[in-house]
Amino acid sequence: MILRLESRPRRQRSVGRILLALLSVSAVFLIGCSGGPKPAQGTGAASRPGAAGKAKVWRPAARDTLGPIVAIVGGRKITRHDVDSLIATAPPSAQSQLRDPQGYRDVVKRMVIQEAMYNAAVRAGLERDSSYLAQVKLSARDVLMRRFYEVKIQALPAIDDSALESYYKANPSEFAIHARAKVRHIVVPTRAKALEIRRALEKGALWDQTCAKYSTDKTTKADGGLIGWIAKDSYLVPGIGKAPEIVAAAYSLPIDQVSQPLKSGAGWHLIRVETREGETIQPFEATKSRILTRLRSQQRESYGKAFTDSLLQNSNSTIFDDSIRVALVPSKTAEDYFKEAQAAVTPLQRIELYKELVKRYPDEKVSVQAQFMIGFTYAEEMGEYDLARKEFEEFLRVHPDSDLAGSAKWMIENMGLPGPDLKDDETGDEGGSSAGPDSGRAGTGGSK
Repeated sequence: MILRLESRPRRQRSVGRILLALLSVSAVFLIGCSGGPKPAQGTGAASRPGAAGKAKVWRPAARDTLGPIVAIVGGRKITRHDVDSLIATAPPSAQSQLRDPQGYRDVVKRMVIQEAMYNAAVRAGLERDSSYLAQVKLSARDVLMRRFYEVKIQALPAIDDSALESYYKANPSEFAIHARAKVRHIVVPTRAKALEIRRALEKGALWDQTCAKYSTDKTTKADGGLIGWIAKDSYLVPGIGKAPEIVAAAYSLPIDQVSQPLKSGAGWHLIRVETREGETIQPFEATKSRILTRLRSQQRESYGKAFTDSLLQNSNSTIFDDSIRVALVPSKTAEDYFKEAQAAVTPLQRIELYKELVKRYPDEKVSVQAQFMIGFTYAEEMGEYDLARKEFEEFLRVHPDSDLAGSAKWMIENMGLPGPDLKDDETGDEGGSSAGPDSGRAGTGGSK
């Protein structure tokens, strides 16, 4: 069952997808996990004022130790703690959306729906369903194995700063910052317009104002045409693409001077270089977190292999390679595949079975007809003439001397063309050109 929110703007729909992922794992555990009293017993219990005999209705009152109770489902409370615990498992980039008023209410609503569904399943007796119990057993086995591996990974020794520093010194090229220039530009459609703007800048026009007024680059014009850093060893310019003239000018133009017009696929550019930096190495402190991630990954990969090797060696197990080879022998004959393909309901199913037959039994007599039938099915049943032509050409390459080679050539020349115009002659017999090739659907005797 898929739970959906009411139709909302795109941002809310993306929140909905996040919630589905979170709740599929966490909601049942989180709902009701607070240890506080039941609503009818806690500080929030209150009677609706009115005549005697009316039903008591729970209303929020004093604060709960786990935050206010935001919903109640079948006697179980959902507190702010429950909701916040669930939101905390979402990606950091999504959490702000889940904490705005509408997003937060969506979380609560979905938790209510999940708890209501769980209660309904229990009332239906599905806790005793054999299929459910089998899935629980498999899931418990998987969780146990995963937890065992997590415990082993958590016990690995910490990576100290000396290991990080050794890696940093041994791999300087990995942390190199290539020579680069910080560049701004004004781009216009023609060289004449670029020259006009350059003359205005030389007479004192302000760069930022001129850029905002004339530049056609909507992404950068409001920011003084800032392209960013251009690497010296590449012809690629951010936001523009391949522009060797701009790269060359970025390393020959004096700082803060305006270039001559430069051509790129985007138009004609005037550039101004703010600063240039030679090749340097990132400082160690700036690389520590990246090196730590790299070394942890290497450590876990190395440990994972050693761990699985150890399990194999100490598990009192044997793998029988001879039996594996026997197990890989197909249980169906070539004729079985051909008959199954002929009986298949859809053309695609037939094609897949014919292909499987050709793959498993390339030297069998019936495989020749199966390979022909792949092209025939594409052409006659699906109208996929390009695919059919490719298959027939392959058929002729592999089986040029087959009895079906002539039929394959006829299909290549005639498939997709209008059929012959059949007219009754004076005796009542039908005339016209000869029929096309037999598809061979009735049996397997049409090939060598």
